[in-house]
Amino acid sequence: MMSDRFSQPDRLRAALFLFLAVVCTVGLVVAFSLAEDPPSAPAAPAAVPLSARISNYDEVIAAIRHGLRYHAGDITVTFSYGEDIQKELTAVVGDWVEEALEETEDPTEGDYIRYQYGGYEVRCACNHPKGGRYQYTVTIIPRHYTFWEQEEKLAAALEDIEAGFGFTSATTDYEKIRTIYDWVCSNVKYDQVHKNNNYAHLRSTCYSAVVWRTAACQGYSVTLYRMLRDVGINCRIITGMAQRVDSSREFHAWNIVELEGKWYNLDATWDAGREDWRFFLRGRTGFTGHTPGKPFYDKDFVSRYTISEADWSCPENLSDPEVGFG
Repeated sequence: MMSDRFSQPDRLRAALFLFLAVVCTVGLVVAFSLAEDPPSAPAAPAAVPLSARISNYDEVIAAIRHGLRYHAGDITVTFSYGEDIQKELTAVVGDWVEEALEETEDPTEGDYIRYQYGGYEVRCACNHPKGGRYQYTVTIIPRHYTFWEQEEKLAAALEDIEAGFGFTSATTDYEKIRTIYDWVCSNVKYDQVHKNNNYAHLRSTCYSAVVWRTAACQGYSVTLYRMLRDVGINCRIITGMAQRVDSSREFHAWNIVELEGKWYNLDATWDAGREDWRFFLRGRTGFTGHTPGKPFYDKDFVSRYTISEADWSCPENLSDPEVGFG
């Protein structure tokens, strides 16, 4: 899910030449001008990857993100370069896509894209006219879990559901989190029908949870992420291993959420259908049975999303006798 920045040879540090275009089959066509270093310019530092040497790097990433968000069938990048870099292209594309999947202020980007698509295929073509520059065409083919029409239907359903919550400017973040968590736990059932079907990817989506009211753990997590982000609550999705009471282990997904400057764990999958929530706003020590995957131990991630040691302590005036820790 997270890729490390990589170093390229010094010969790849010169900026790409003149023109790059990003074309998505949803109708997006974006052209970019790329700076070219003058012949006397020194090479870029070795720590800077080729993927980041584009003068308008942010625009390139935004265009790829746009294609992923709006379910482009493919995203095509074309550019020219003075040397043969075909062996580096797959790593360069990986860098671009990873950057496009970073968190933004939009609830339909970041983790919402990351956990609702099954990766992508890369196709690279190179043409080298005699005496000319290498002409490259790189095509990114995402594997989306939903169709765009389903995303539109989902957006309409969420608008109705969230309007029914009746949130106002006086609603606290805790009340928003509790209300949305309650809705998900009360309305979404675990998908047992497709449990052993590795190709039933729709069960891992917000669409399945909200429209069909059934999902796997990833679908629960993406739904919480989308709904909480819709109302301005910072949230992330965590994946790793979970251990059941019978000591069996399985791949699992859950959430972390920010409340009053601290981060807490949520697991709506395991609290679904329960009245005494056991995994709601849990701190690090109280969130038993969950082991995050390796990417979530990354130094930068841990410093940005430091989990509270203690569970959230609910103020008495906000307590609900039907909502509590078991």
